[in-house]
Amino acid sequence: MKKILSNKKLLFFGVMILMMASCKKELNVPPSDLLGSEGFYQTPAQCEQGIIGIYGNLRNLSSDEYLYMSEARSDNAWVTPISNGLREYVEIATFRAGNDISTFNNIWNEWYRVIFNANGALARIPDCDFGTNELLKKQLLGEAHFLRGWAYFELARLFGNVPLIDKQMLPAEVNTVPQSSASDIINKIAIPDLKSAIDQLPVADQMVDNTGKTIAKSGRADKIAAQAMLGRVYMTLAGFPFNDNSAVSEAETQLKAVIDYSNANGNKYWAPDSTEWRKQFMPTGDYYNKYSIFAIQYRTGGSGNPAIFNFSPALPPTYTDQRIFGNSIFVEKTLMYQFDRVYGTGASAHHDARGLGYSVLTGFDAEKNFPAYTQTTDTLHLPDGSVVDELTSSMFYKFMPSKRKIAALGMSLDAEAEMKDHDDWGVNLPIIRLEDVMLMYAEILSKANPAGAMAIVNKIRQRAGCSVETASSSAQALQYVKEERRIELMGEGVRWFDLVRWNEWKSATIEKFNRYNNPDGTDIANVRDGRYLYPIPLSQMQVKPGLYTQNTGY
Repeated sequence: MKKILSNKKLLFFGVMILMMASCKKELNVPPSDLLGSEGFYQTPAQCEQGIIGIYGNLRNLSSDEYLYMSEARSDNAWVTPISNGLREYVEIATFRAGNDISTFNNIWNEWYRVIFNANGALARIPDCDFGTNELLKKQLLGEAHFLRGWAYFELARLFGNVPLIDKQMLPAEVNTVPQSSASDIINKIAIPDLKSAIDQLPVADQMVDNTGKTIAKSGRADKIAAQAMLGRVYMTLAGFPFNDNSAVSEAETQLKAVIDYSNANGNKYWAPDSTEWRKQFMPTGDYYNKYSIFAIQYRTGGSGNPAIFNFSPALPPTYTDQRIFGNSIFVEKTLMYQFDRVYGTGASAHHDARGLGYSVLTGFDAEKNFPAYTQTTDTLHLPDGSVVDELTSSMFYKFMPSKRKIAALGMSLDAEAEMKDHDDWGVNLPIIRLEDVMLMYAEILSKANPAGAMAIVNKIRQRAGCSVETASSSAQALQYVKEERRIELMGEGVRWFDLVRWNEWKSATIEKFNRYNNPDGTDIANVRDGRYLYPIPLSQMQVKPGLYTQNTGY
């Protein structure tokens, strides 16, 4: 498998520096000054190593946040309830989770590690002598601002009111910092940081390392990533619970800038056909970062993507030689219906190219020592009043580079050759793609320009071989945009946050539970007001009793 070795070596070295500087594996307070060595950040090379080390803190986000706290929580997924046992992802998906769940504490600590390491970089890089290479200094500071701003944005939309710490502090000082409102977190630090990143970062093609070598394909944040993320932040502010109407025009400016950049640069980030779209998730140097605006970078050899191990039931040897954990996380049946739909007739009949065999796996035949996958069905009532039987145990398969998928794509690679363990997959997690930006922009257009919104929706649909849709009103155009976001971005940890900002999280969850007849382990009463946020973790509440106020509903 082709790999980006120089970036991997730098990432490993940066992570090791941070690990040596850290004195605790688990932190019960926002981690303080994890870069602790006063002798560090003395040269441009050390400054770059420190920045790369911050990226190293992102590894477990694919499972902890984007799979468990977004995808599994949303109406994209049906998670089989457990009424007589405990699995944290089940507790999260069924809204039973309290503040003692370790996943919540993990994600809190993971993001605060990013913040505190970024604070260290922002405090020390300005004093380092870069000689005549001020552009590199600006680039590294821009990356630190991007990472800190993104981290605070995620904390605000996950936990709401959190402590705002924008400088290095001793542990005793950290323990005196109260919560700031989620609105202040976004407006006073996330947005300014992302604006600073936009001002300081070049585009990827102009980014270099401390030796002057290009890092255009390394996957580090660039100016366009900062603009796209800022557009997402403004879209979040425009929706529930902030309802800041003034943020819409700000979002439009940033999102349009990204789209214009793509258009002006040979449709950059746009997969031109469905085959290219399918290949973008393959772990090969030809496709790393080809169609992502920003992604968490994963490589086999010890820094792989752990979410793939957690995404689905076990798979037989003709798919993978690796053990899959066997989580009961399935494609929700209304979403599965979208992939089961047939477009065209006769010999030209086909499904959505993004679905069966690529983003979704419906089952497999028996193999030696491996029984056939038993698929189940249930009735599904469609909006037009008709009733169909729909598959209910289909697997999320988007990021799995199985042997069969690789063969079907006509590619030549061994995705498992250098894996150190079952959770060491070299598959990037896209954090924001062009289609995400396009559909957020279409969401804005839907109000005053439904035809413009539908042009974007249909561009994405036609590439996948789906029929063109026509909207007769702004409301209908918006609904098409929402549905297309669900289909295009499924599995990427976007859906839950969309449902929240549309203030549809509660109704969507209750409707999902009702569609599955509320089996043992689910209770609509658990879907309480306020639970669009997660609880402040118990271990954080106990650091200094009375310092933090718990979120409503817990």
